[in-house]
Amino acid sequence: MDLVATWFKESLIYHLIGYCSKIWHHSFLRRGFIRAGSIILSSRISRGLSAYFHRRFRPRQALVYRLHRKFQIGLIPLKKRISKIIGSSFIWRIASQSKSMGVLFRYLIPLSGFFVFIDELGRNLFGEQSLFGVWDEVYLLLCVILLVFSWIMNKDSRAPATATPLDVPIFLLISVSFFLYLNYSTHPHIGFEGMRSVVQFVLWFYVFSRYLDSDNKLDQMISGLILTGGLLGIHGILQFAAGVETPANWMDAAEGARSVRVFSVVGSPNILGSLLVLIIPITLARVLQSQVTKKQRIFDIALLASMGICLILTLSRGAWLGMAVAMIAFCAVWNPGWIAGMVLAGGITFLIPPIYNRISYMLSPRYFMSSTTGGRLLRYRTGWEMFKNNLWTGVGQGHFGGAVAMNHRDLFPDTFYMDSYWLKTAVEMGMVGLAAWFIVICALFVWSVRAIKTTMDRDIRLVIIGGFAGMMGVLVHNLFENIFEVPYMVIYFWMVAAIVFYNYNRSQFRVV
Repeated sequence: MDLVATWFKESLIYHLIGYCSKIWHHSFLRRGFIRAGSIILSSRISRGLSAYFHRRFRPRQALVYRLHRKFQIGLIPLKKRISKIIGSSFIWRIASQSKSMGVLFRYLIPLSGFFVFIDELGRNLFGEQSLFGVWDEVYLLLCVILLVFSWIMNKDSRAPATATPLDVPIFLLISVSFFLYLNYSTHPHIGFEGMRSVVQFVLWFYVFSRYLDSDNKLDQMISGLILTGGLLGIHGILQFAAGVETPANWMDAAEGARSVRVFSVVGSPNILGSLLVLIIPITLARVLQSQVTKKQRIFDIALLASMGICLILTLSRGAWLGMAVAMIAFCAVWNPGWIAGMVLAGGITFLIPPIYNRISYMLSPRYFMSSTTGGRLLRYRTGWEMFKNNLWTGVGQGHFGGAVAMNHRDLFPDTFYMDSYWLKTAVEMGMVGLAAWFIVICALFVWSVRAIKTTMDRDIRLVIIGGFAGMMGVLVHNLFENIFEVPYMVIYFWMVAAIVFYNYNRSQFRVV
């Protein structure tokens, strides 16, 4: 290890980084940034924003919490009666003594951290089995049943209710989606599928936020998430080393030489890249935590490196942009001084030939011509025109631009993948649906920033920052891809959101 460190300190890269650091430290630009920052921080607007973002969420004062608690108290007599019946039943006596049932109850929800492997591999192996197509609905239902069952069998009648700042905005989104389905679906069965693709996977936030009630469960969930990202990263690197064949339609014909784009078990480089954008910041957060053991840190660094390399090998420009946004958010909140190093690292990465070719081609006139005649820009223009023609309520959920519409090409022969989840949502749900999503995203952003600003514990704050950065990266990537069309991407996204808000509540209880 010492030999490697000595070699690195004597290398050209180390001296180049040191030289660039000295130039930046004495530069006029740096002094200008510092001066502008001090002016902004001392302004009235800055003080107002600071006061706004330092407001705490008080769960026990929230209307949702009070209603939930009142509902729980009203159900206590029924709960005791059901608990007594279950506890005295023959099935319960057998199940309570079964080790396999104990493992199932303990790991059923944390197992969702490996959702991508179960879903993709299961569809490859059992895709022709009709029952496997509904396994995700069954899984969600089992998780809900487990949470209800755990509450029933909990003998503590004073067990606290749970409330998060996202409960009401997400319920509003579900209500709006249901309203649009009932009133503005030209094809009701397709409208139901479109509504289900929004509602079903958003419901996972409630599952995860109610499941997370201990640090043990939190560690399990984060560990599963990081391990999933690491395994995907390693598998992607192995694919590249093996020279796995890349379909021709993954690269623009005008771009020239084809390159290998890794996709692991996901089947799409863009979705794999987005998944890594979500997981990398929270992995970095755990690496920086002070309570992590040395062996765990080395292991996490190895997984982090594999994820970073795999992200590059996806050749996904949207994922690269999402990662840039995620890392800027992470550095800006945790240590703004790191932004200069990140820009330098990004500049060095840009010199890698495949990355340079992908970015330079996107900025070339050839890309503009290709994209406006039969590519992404043409799709955006078509989607924008449809949005303007159906401004308020859209054309109907599942009726255009996504997987549901593509599965019904007999009814929608002119449909195509929109390559922008937010524009696709605007076309299908109109301003009403877009406004509901906007409220959810604003609540997510505002309360995540408030969680960061009001959390004093270093390690807890790091996890919140990592989760927040990853979510912002995915939301930006959604501008250029249908990321939320993929079920496990939505599930992982809301899993990270639940992790953020559990840590926020945990930090408040520690302070109080």
